[in-house]
Amino acid sequence: MNFQAVSIDNIELKRSVRGSYEIKSSGKNIEFWTPELFVPFGLESKYNDYFLNLELIETRDPGVELFQYFIVSLEEKLLELLGAEKEEFNSQLRNTEDNTILYTKLLQKNSKILTEFKNSDNENLNIFNLEKRVYVKLRLFVDRIWFSKKKFFYKYKIKEIVLV
Repeated sequence: MNFQAVSIDNIELKRSVRGSYEIKSSGKNIEFWTPELFVPFGLESKYNDYFLNLELIETRDPGVELFQYFIVSLEEKLLELLGAEKEEFNSQLRNTEDNTILYTKLLQKNSKILTEFKNSDNENLNIFNLEKRVYVKLRLFVDRIWFSKKKFFYKYKIKEIVLV
């Protein structure tokens, strides 16, 4: 599903375990494809988790600006549903003078990476060979929001990476 097919108006939070909430849209998990995004740094690891930071810059794909608006709108909707202030929410977007970065995380279970990494011909690639300064499309999902240390947190998890 393209990110534009996700209805922000139909986003809902459902109480789950230990004070967390499931994030749904029209009763379903939120999963979508991104437009082409720039990978400035390559794959990063921290605390046995792997992360991919993406720069939201206009590329050959004109949908990047709309995608950034979608992420901002989704975060605003989550804040509204939580009844929280911006200071109480850990945004997955970081704005600087030069760019906007979206933080994402590889999908893992029991220390095994489940994120698929493919080229544009649909051939499987080794995730550890993902280089910096390349363009990718991602299939992301967001499923949960939780409260810790006086802040709400959530993560975009990557199901699939396609090198373009």
